[in-house]
Amino acid sequence: MKRTITLLFLIFSVLSFAQTTDYKKAPLKKGANYFDVVNEMRQELAPLTQSTSKTDIKKIKQFERWAFYWKDRVDLQGNFPSELLGFYNAGLLNADGTIASNNFSRSTQSSQSWSNVGPQTVPDANGYPNAPQMGRLTSYKKFSKVPEAQSVLFVTAPVGGIWKSTDNGATWSPKLDQLAAIGVTDLDALSIDANTPGTIYVSTGDYDADHIKSIGVLKSTDFGETYQSTGLSFTLDQQETTSNLIVIDDNTVIVGTNQYIKKTTDGGLTWTNKYTHNYNDAAIGKFHRNGTNIMACDSWGGLLFSSDNGETWIQLIVEGNSYTRHATTADEATGIFYVQNEAGQVSTYNPVDATPTLTALGIPSTGYNAQGVYNQAIVVKNGLIISGGVDAINSDNNGGVWYTTLNNAWEDNTSAGSYGHADIHEMGARSGSNYDFWAVNDGGLIYFNYTGIADEKPTVNYISDGVIVTQIYSVAISPQSEDHKIIGNQDNDGYSLEMKNGTLQWVSALAGDGTCTAIDYTNPQIRYLGAQNGVLSRTDIGFPSYDSATFLTTPTTGAPFVWTLKMNSTIPTTLYGGFAEVYKTTDKGANWSNLNSGAGQISYIETFGNNLLVIGENGARKSSNDGVAWSAISEPEANAKLNSLSLDQNNNSTIYATVNGYVDGSKVFKSTNGGSSWTNISAGLPNVKMTQVVFKQNQGANEILFAGTEIGAYFKTGTGNWEKLGQGLPNVNISDIEINYTVDKLVAGTYGRGLWEISINNTTLGVNEIATTADQTPIIYPNPALEDKLNIKIPNNTDTFEYVMYNVVGGIVSKGQLNPGVNTIDVKNISTGVYVIRMVNGNFVSSQKVIIN
Repeated sequence: MKRTITLLFLIFSVLSFAQTTDYKKAPLKKGANYFDVVNEMRQELAPLTQSTSKTDIKKIKQFERWAFYWKDRVDLQGNFPSELLGFYNAGLLNADGTIASNNFSRSTQSSQSWSNVGPQTVPDANGYPNAPQMGRLTSYKKFSKVPEAQSVLFVTAPVGGIWKSTDNGATWSPKLDQLAAIGVTDLDALSIDANTPGTIYVSTGDYDADHIKSIGVLKSTDFGETYQSTGLSFTLDQQETTSNLIVIDDNTVIVGTNQYIKKTTDGGLTWTNKYTHNYNDAAIGKFHRNGTNIMACDSWGGLLFSSDNGETWIQLIVEGNSYTRHATTADEATGIFYVQNEAGQVSTYNPVDATPTLTALGIPSTGYNAQGVYNQAIVVKNGLIISGGVDAINSDNNGGVWYTTLNNAWEDNTSAGSYGHADIHEMGARSGSNYDFWAVNDGGLIYFNYTGIADEKPTVNYISDGVIVTQIYSVAISPQSEDHKIIGNQDNDGYSLEMKNGTLQWVSALAGDGTCTAIDYTNPQIRYLGAQNGVLSRTDIGFPSYDSATFLTTPTTGAPFVWTLKMNSTIPTTLYGGFAEVYKTTDKGANWSNLNSGAGQISYIETFGNNLLVIGENGARKSSNDGVAWSAISEPEANAKLNSLSLDQNNNSTIYATVNGYVDGSKVFKSTNGGSSWTNISAGLPNVKMTQVVFKQNQGANEILFAGTEIGAYFKTGTGNWEKLGQGLPNVNISDIEINYTVDKLVAGTYGRGLWEISINNTTLGVNEIATTADQTPIIYPNPALEDKLNIKIPNNTDTFEYVMYNVVGGIVSKGQLNPGVNTIDVKNISTGVYVIRMVNGNFVSSQKVIIN
């Protein structure tokens, strides 16, 4: 029996929240203040914080993600910069907004190449009935070929670039890595034939979420391999939006901007305004074309129509006074247009009528939720109407009754519809049977097919397996090797890399937004995965199923949406949580105590041994006795705020820091007196947003630093300048970096291009070290250690060695002096695992891996 969603639910959803602060448009408004907008929105959303309604929860999530995106970009006064400022400053874009020709900087010292370490394909569902997928996509284009297996597909992402498949979706490769952090709204061409693809056009930015502004329209004349700017490019201060595209022929294209509908007839060389809106923030778009007829909407609820391929336009609905818009489509068989407003009401418009008018069709689609204007899509084919919002709702009787058909909360076959990832951005009809469709959503690209018009449970196939656009918040690494990891993702829960059914693989783990992670470096089965606002779960057996972790009781009141968790570097049962204050647990999260640092709500934690550094809303604090006593860390400069810290655990007076915002030359700082005063060490860094600085521990006199930025990773050794680290990493935001000391690799979680790693062996970084000769090298035995003893034989022809033994995260577990002859180290109090012993004799260094059983 078909299952309906009652009208009562719709009424409740509509009435439960009335948003008055238009936060997405704030960066466009002169004088807008980030802190004021955040305070106003949190007050407005406060009544929803106790709600269990998914509609209410999603409203909060959408805002908090926006707030987190801007947190480190605004200046201390709350002024918004351009979202594109870092890309201009780094030379990726020219001053006129066009793509710079030499825009993929390379390292001169580090010749190592980055490797993507996953997940490259959708993780095992692990029992998850509505399992997470790889990340949001915004558009889809197919070029057909015979045989079908050679058809060419394209998808685009709001962060992660453009992806192309030449084998009908079996494998995918990225095509815009030099601008991977800049969003893509749409890709289209007139042709649908892979043998004669013609010119491809690309609309940039993130039209739906409005996080990234457009750099204009790009084009490709080599079937999507490379892209060039057209005459529609935007300078830094224009803060523009471009919509989906209407490609009429290889030279004729229509696109919407904030105020205009623009058209080119010369392949993008010049663009003419064909319609001028009353407002300069209308974000005209959601175009749909049938023949010479085109429908478009604006973000003030207005609706526009052209019957002459976009030369002239009329208003079918005059814009209102709230941020709303319509979704549009047309029935290709009849030419009738269908439009749906934000309240879910579908109307029709038949251009061939003598006096065409908009006519309401049926009742509003019950259960429809567009999250403002974040997800709106509609498609019609052979009498079946499918409406896309958070879920897909369909009707087979002209909107008289609506049914859930793609259900993001699907549990089993008793649930309404079939499983489809939440938040549908575009949909369309596929060639084939009467009821074949495609959709792009926050998980990727799906094909879905109905056996007939009355079928409410379509067959759903995920097509974009291999499109790596996962938006990572946090990554944690295992004790034994690089083979075990856990990551937390935006809107796609967590992925845990572990052994399952005898195979090392990525599996799904329940989180919602996976905001923080940790792995016990003495036992990789013990894993932590945090969700938004301080929610935390722990598993002691890995993830044999997606929900095998136990949710812990944490001090969630006042915790940030994206919060931080840090494990003590030598005592894995001790963790620190960034809630309304910094809290500590010594029993794996069972109980928490407030350390009362005075920093307020915490945004960053760093710890080595008894050293604890935190950054909060009231500034930065440090403790050298595990939080018993605290002292203030000063801000490096008056015009910036600390947003990450690192320290030398062998000399805790040496601290490194990054700051927020876009002040040229003010990026990374060093203190040699515990944070009382600072030296600027930013030379070589472009004026981009800094994410994190990490000091490589236990390298003796060698100072080695790594920094994550919004355009990739940089490194610095000694007194040298910063430079780009390695080869092949897309220009994308680094959200978290960790060093795996047992394999000497840097692991980087990116926001939009998944997880990467690179060798950071000192010699590959240009660090001048002299390896011990064969007759000088210390001999370690037995290895693995037996009976709690580890012997190190120092040749009699050498002098004394100093040694440091440290774990996967760099925490020191033993240190001391090794004399000529046999030295025995007691390891009975050192946990099982893989460790590194670094032994230094003057300028000679020997680093060896040891195993403690």
